[in-house]
Amino acid sequence: MSLFPIHRYRRFDDPFDRFFGDQLDFFDPWYDFDTFPSALSVQPNAFRWINEPYRLTHSSTTPTSRSPTAEKFRVQLNVAGFNPDTIKTKVEGRKVIVEAKQEDRQPDGDYNIRELRKTYELPEHADSQRLASYVTPNNMLVIEVPIRNPEAERRVAQARNDNQSLVQFGQYRDPLFDYAGFLAGSDFQPRIVDKGNNEKQLEMSVGMKNYRPEEIKVSVKNNELIVQGEHQYKDNNRSERSFFFKSTTLPPGAQVDQLQSRLTDDGQLKIEAPYVEQKGATKSIENQKK
Repeated sequence: MSLFPIHRYRRFDDPFDRFFGDQLDFFDPWYDFDTFPSALSVQPNAFRWINEPYRLTHSSTTPTSRSPTAEKFRVQLNVAGFNPDTIKTKVEGRKVIVEAKQEDRQPDGDYNIRELRKTYELPEHADSQRLASYVTPNNMLVIEVPIRNPEAERRVAQARNDNQSLVQFGQYRDPLFDYAGFLAGSDFQPRIVDKGNNEKQLEMSVGMKNYRPEEIKVSVKNNELIVQGEHQYKDNNRSERSFFFKSTTLPPGAQVDQLQSRLTDDGQLKIEAPYVEQKGATKSIENQKK
């Protein structure tokens, strides 16, 4: 059994940090802007939108919550040498098309023209209407498209009608958090366990049987749990790399600063954190119904 260190990322230390290195992996153009529109009210000149996310094109002061079933399709393309203003991304049917054209003309009449066209097939249930794309300071074009999961959405809808499953979170629950979605939509199989002596614990698990401990990274971004894995296989005939990425937003009351994770002998990544019911912080469920 192997214990894992928890890597922590803070949202508001420097709002521009998340556009560099590992932070880019955790930037979500729908959630970060929709939930905290003031976090990036001023953007660096080197960061350029090609297709802006919903928050930047529709005015609203109502925060939104991340769907626990959210998945996304991502493409990263090196566009060094192209002005971001010349880059276009569009959707035709089930395909995303990238086009760019750069002209460099000299006073003596000489010129150089570079053109780029790339086509990417979108997966089933991709929500192309919410495509977002941007160019990072290191000249990477990032295209992201949310993916709907009808089966997971059905489970969440069913769980919302099952109040019994929500009792484990206690009488006092945050009305802004989707507890039913967290239980039914998460791939981490979460549950609240009564440890006795008025102590509760959030327990979660996800299968990572084909990954070694050194290939797994567990991170926390505020109250968002992120698990990444990268497996490499190489022999004389072939070389392969496989990736794993799962995330979920932890419920209010989960003591994120005390979160621990370990890999069991049968390949299950176990994640645990004390859970404290937020008594008095929010109205009880009974009072909300009155």
